[in-house]
Amino acid sequence: MDLELLLERELTTLRPPGGTITDVHVCQRDCGRWYINVRVSWRGTALFHVGLYDKKRIRLYKKASSAIRHVILGYGYEEVVHVHPCPGLRDEKAF
Repeated sequence: MDLELLLERELTTLRPPGGTITDVHVCQRDCGRWYINVRVSWRGTALFHVGLYDKKRIRLYKKASSAIRHVILGYGYEEVVHVHPCPGLRDEKAF
């Protein structure tokens, strides 16, 4: 899935007043690493890859639990987090 990049700083320090994260998806690549996609209220209905804080690269995680923890603690998100494992990968260490 090729989506536009949203830097993490926009979700934390640069979030506009009243801006909310409306949808979160934690997805797995075929290499086993996980990444976060979000939908935010101040950018319409598009889904965005979450990038590094100050670099235009997708933020990757070794475990799904690390990505989910980052969404909850780092972004203050308290709703449903959708998890999308890569078909065919069955590595318990990746969760």
